[in-house]
Amino acid sequence: MQEALTPELARRCTFEECNVDLATVPGLKDTERYCSAPCRRRQYTLNRHRAAEKLTSKLCGGCKEVLPIEKFKQPWRHYCASCSRADSKKYYTKDRSYAACLKFHYGMTLEEYEERLAAQGGRCAICRDEPTKKRLHVDHNHQTGAIRDLLCEWCNHAIGKAREDPARLRAMAEYLERHQ
Repeated sequence: MQEALTPELARRCTFEECNVDLATVPGLKDTERYCSAPCRRRQYTLNRHRAAEKLTSKLCGGCKEVLPIEKFKQPWRHYCASCSRADSKKYYTKDRSYAACLKFHYGMTLEEYEERLAAQGGRCAICRDEPTKKRLHVDHNHQTGAIRDLLCEWCNHAIGKAREDPARLRAMAEYLERHQ
């Protein structure tokens, strides 16, 4: 009789979009309100967004000025748009980004690239043209990974299209000479 009068006491995850019964989640304490860390984070983010929508002005953590909410890229961010841009520019440079790519793809540093570039006179190793807008490409053997030289975009692509086959490249050169 007592059971029929008691309302359903099943505890549910308090994240709005989740309906998991907390009793079914192993290892949770009785005081837990969320079924998982992602649910807790999502609800926290949702609450921040809702609170930010009500704001008309806010203190920027960078310039320490109270600014209208329109000056922030997103109202829940702690920095105004101009401070965010300045912070991004401080950490991102083309050289830093390119250095990371060189290290990841070829295992070489930006200083090693610059040394090779100086040794080649700043020109493509094949056609001897100077690079126009872009840097010279790092030519490497795709089987061994060994770095050969620095090439312009056109020469690098030509070798790639010829599948790095010297016989194919010689045949292409002969073909062009025959049909001049």
